[in-house]
Amino acid sequence: MPAMGKFKILLALFCCVLSIESFSQSALFEQQMQISFEEKQGQYAALDTKLVNENGDTVLLKDVIDKPTILNLVYYECPGTCSPLMWGVSKFIDELDLKLGTDYEVVTISFDPSEKINLGIKKKEAYLSTMKDKEAAKHWRFFVSDSASIAKLTQSVGFHYQKQNNVYVHPTGLIALGADGKIIRYLRGIDFLPFDIKITMVEAADGKIGPSINRLLAVCYSYDNKGNGYVFNVTRVSAIVITFIIALIFLYLSFSKLILKPKPNK
Repeated sequence: MPAMGKFKILLALFCCVLSIESFSQSALFEQQMQISFEEKQGQYAALDTKLVNENGDTVLLKDVIDKPTILNLVYYECPGTCSPLMWGVSKFIDELDLKLGTDYEVVTISFDPSEKINLGIKKKEAYLSTMKDKEAAKHWRFFVSDSASIAKLTQSVGFHYQKQNNVYVHPTGLIALGADGKIIRYLRGIDFLPFDIKITMVEAADGKIGPSINRLLAVCYSYDNKGNGYVFNVTRVSAIVITFIIALIFLYLSFSKLILKPKPNK
């Protein structure tokens, strides 16, 4: 058998093995994506959601949002990504040339119904103590809520999470809302460029929806149930790279065959 023929057979067998692995990874990916953001740009957050503010008063979300808003869903005793996410929020509040409380709002809500507002107040004090513009930072507002209200809000904005091993497994990122509660954009991750936040708030002021930022993180990272954290998924990324390489090889062989094909004699 010619060497090229053997190579094609080996390539076909390798593709079959890769397909099986990719199918397995796809199933795992779909399962993990159940704990993620379901993007609902253009739809509306549940503005009738009941919240408890830092004064202990019950308010509605529609009374809290009156300008472009960054919605931050966390739980205050989270051992994982919530704290780094909120540090990321404190960082862009300091660096952004928009004025918090005047040009835009940042609203942090715990999705754990067992948490009380005193936990949120302690978190706020910890972040404010490290921020530059403490007066402006006071407009960063923290809330808690009950289970029914939390379910209504999280479902309306596509925030899907589960409780596993006594901790919550949840997506990490921010949700940009217009003053009317319209979902503008999802910003995934824990660290954000001030430019991304600014352009998102400008678009939110105009009611203009936009694509998610940092969606690649959902492809390259997966949740580790044992470690309760996000880890780099070597297998998934390797499968993507190998598939790309195989496609290049296939194209190369196809074009080489066309180029080397002898021309018929006239």
